[in-house]
Amino acid sequence: MRSKIDIHDTTLRDGAQTPFIGMDFWDRYVIAKALANIGVDVIEIGFAANDMDYESMKRIARYIGSRKYSKNRTVPIVCSLARVLEEDVNLAYEAIEPADSDKRRIHVFIGTSEELMNYSHGKREEEILSLIENNVGRARELVGEQGQVEYSSEDALRTDFDFLVETIQTAIGNGADVINVPDTTGFATPDRYYETIKELRRGVKGIEETTLSAHIHNDSGNAVATTMKGIEAGIRQVEGTILQLGERAGNADWLTVVTNLKILRDHYKVDVDHIDTTMFNDLARLVSSITRYPIPLTHPVTGKAAFSESAGIHVKGVINNYQTYFVIPPELVGREMDIVLGQTSGRNTVAYFLRRNGYGELGKDYTIEQLDKMTSAIKRYSVQIKDGLTNTESKLFAEHYIRGKLLERRVELVDFNSRNSREGKASIEIVLKVDGKQRTGSGKGKGPVDAYMEAIEEASGIAPCELKYWEERAAYHGRGAYGFEILDQMEFSDEENELIRANGLESRGQEAVAEGLVEVSYNRGIYHGRGVARDITVATYEAITNAFDAIFRLNEPIHK
Repeated sequence: MRSKIDIHDTTLRDGAQTPFIGMDFWDRYVIAKALANIGVDVIEIGFAANDMDYESMKRIARYIGSRKYSKNRTVPIVCSLARVLEEDVNLAYEAIEPADSDKRRIHVFIGTSEELMNYSHGKREEEILSLIENNVGRARELVGEQGQVEYSSEDALRTDFDFLVETIQTAIGNGADVINVPDTTGFATPDRYYETIKELRRGVKGIEETTLSAHIHNDSGNAVATTMKGIEAGIRQVEGTILQLGERAGNADWLTVVTNLKILRDHYKVDVDHIDTTMFNDLARLVSSITRYPIPLTHPVTGKAAFSESAGIHVKGVINNYQTYFVIPPELVGREMDIVLGQTSGRNTVAYFLRRNGYGELGKDYTIEQLDKMTSAIKRYSVQIKDGLTNTESKLFAEHYIRGKLLERRVELVDFNSRNSREGKASIEIVLKVDGKQRTGSGKGKGPVDAYMEAIEEASGIAPCELKYWEERAAYHGRGAYGFEILDQMEFSDEENELIRANGLESRGQEAVAEGLVEVSYNRGIYHGRGVARDITVATYEAITNAFDAIFRLNEPIHK
């Protein structure tokens, strides 16, 4: 039988320690519920000695870790981190006590490397061993036979190996049944981590009766690779976060680890079938929304580009067989393959889009001249917007170049008058031009965008609609702009400087622009809108207006 790999999610603890983000009780609860529903084995719900975590942890333990109250697909173990201090261990137990007795875990740790002994807690070997003995034992006493105790030698990979063995041996001797071997700085090579796990399995008495765990940080960019190598060496619990959240460069992204284990199951020969991978995309979007941390464009599993192709050569391959370039079946992780039209798209890419979206076949429903014109227009437009085209924009090009419709807007924002309060209440009156005729509408809402949606529904006569996605960007290009400071460190010839001036890169802010991107649902369809303006709110208004314009242009007839 294949060994089962337990997934220990620490998004609510180590992930919550990510600089620049914050999570309240509701945020933590919703993430914990989603994790339980996806089949995660252990959720580290916080650090009980932090008074900001403590009360939230008790409520999460009650609703996530108790069969009586949980309505999730699974009831995971709930875990609290604790330093090797009696007061920490006691608080950790109080925080998880509302969970069922077999769903409680206390995770005890102390730094054991020279660096941490010298510059962090200041304790030496003999005192550390005494603290481990007393507090691992205390944790075992509190959780009883049904609960679990995990022990971590923080910065294990920079710890003297003989001392590391002593710390782990002491923890096992005092009741630890999960032994975590963290690479806290993330700079152990995967091969070194593999050898360390192998040596520990040979050198620590009783370690085979415990669950070995990996908690790898990503400072070197190798967190997933090191975790995978640890699994080859005997690791049977993976600790990580969603979207690589965590201290500094974050932790191993366990979504990527699990996906690798699924795809390469014949190599790793372990079992992660209890994890519902089809929910990975939704889970990542939830965490991204809560933390306001964007999903990296090229994230291996949930990135926007991960299952998308645009370049002509690649598209030709995946059209014939998605495995030409995609190793992961998109449906495995809740995704679909997407062909995006952009500046590298050729005839094959555009023709494939047309075929998939009901515009017919080359030579039968449209000519090669039409296809070439549409392809050229798409490339120019993609360079202009510095982005791939949305599905809606691509359809609007098809309506023009393939079906002969005018490439003109039918809905335009003429003017608006808005009022906003400090409490977030907003009202707005707008003037639209719809097919050349002016229409008015008014709206109220919790904010200016909410109010605008109500107003444009009234003015356009298109309802009900729902704003499904909303993104705002504000940036400017030119010397002095964010990211462009590097230009000030370079020398340019007179000809290069003229080129810079000709492209407007001498600007120091006065050319700033804002962009709004939205998705609006109407009649079971999704319509994208893009707007550009000097003001960020106006850019969003324009984006919404363009989405409504697309509804008019792609749905015939609309008589309102």
